[in-house]
Amino acid sequence: MTSDAGRRAAWDAYLALTKGLLPSLREGDSDDVVNPRLGRVVLRIRRYAPMWPADGPILIAAASSAVRLLRQGDREALTGLAAVIAHRLLRLAGVPHRRYHPGRGSPERLPRAGGGCDTPQRGQQPESGQQHEKGFPDD
Repeated sequence: MTSDAGRRAAWDAYLALTKGLLPSLREGDSDDVVNPRLGRVVLRIRRYAPMWPADGPILIAAASSAVRLLRQGDREALTGLAAVIAHRLLRLAGVPHRRYHPGRGSPERLPRAGGGCDTPQRGQQPESGQQHEKGFPDD
């Protein structure tokens, strides 16, 4: 399979997850609504897994765990797992990674470590009188 086909397949599974399953879980829909939506996501993951040699087996295992969580009634864990699966599918679809902070209105690029930061870099000792990152004085 081509990498384009793998990216399109990941995008299809991602949309099934984010437009179908996750909204149903967050709105508290009944199992009669959630179960078929989860089934659509699981079918897509199982069908497309061979296109993702490194991630396919992991996603199959995660999808199986999602089914088990639904059967056990653990909606909170299922919602968290579905979000993690969605993130992995988004990466497989080739969408560039952007750090996101839930308190901000929109995703934005964060500055790289070491740029304009007063904390010592890895391997450097803090100057005398500086406080460690935990707030304890150095002296």
